[in-house]
Amino acid sequence: KHEGLVRAVGLGVNDVAVVLEVLREAEIDALMLAGRYSLLDHGALPALLPQCQARGVHLALGGVFNSGLLAAGTRGGALARFDYAPAARGWIERTAQIEALGERLGVPLRAAALQFALAHPAVEIVMLGARTPHEWQDAQAMLRQPIDPAFWQALRGAGLLPPAAPTP
Repeated sequence: KHEGLVRAVGLGVNDVAVVLEVLREAEIDALMLAGRYSLLDHGALPALLPQCQARGVHLALGGVFNSGLLAAGTRGGALARFDYAPAARGWIERTAQIEALGERLGVPLRAAALQFALAHPAVEIVMLGARTPHEWQDAQAMLRQPIDPAFWQALRGAGLLPPAAPTP
């Protein structure tokens, strides 16, 4: 980059510790992080997202549905997936709590997942794995879905969102 051979240097991973280690040693311009900042997994929030914001690292999030659990919800039962594998009971229970609050307040789980991920100022884009035109259209609708601020407050009150996590 300093020699003018490339304009930007990026990294794509699903491990926050790897990115933090790379940032200690190198300057990167762009980062694709999969599954580590979502409505369920807040692993990137305390250290990585503030660094990205402070250093001007362009951040793209993948896996904001955590391999499907936040897209399909808990009704998939044994088919529920998180982090590319069958979802552990703890992730399913946490998702069920979020779903219950969403149902009570009229918030689809997919809308909450997409809008939450985009609410952090370090995040520039989310990348979706839409497999059909219907899934793409649904994602667009979920981005436009109004969400009452009471939903986010209820999640915080239930301990499902960290106090520092920005919400729409």
